[in-house]
Amino acid sequence: MRQRQPATSPSQARRWAIRLTARVEQVLAAHPEADRDNVRLTLILLEQPPLERLQRSLIRGRATALRRK
Repeated sequence: MRQRQPATSPSQARRWAIRLTARVEQVLAAHPEADRDNVRLTLILLEQPPLERLQRSLIRGRATALRRK
């Protein structure tokens, strides 16, 4: 599984965070009833490759199923 590379410098991390915040604000402007944290997390997850998102979902699903037994 290929993981997202972390920002290589604090300035890159800051620019990414600023862009993310701006995108969250755009979504909230169009959908004011949306939860800010859910929007932020969803946008972060959408940056991951689809197969990585699927694999994480399957792992969470298996863990939840094991806890219920």
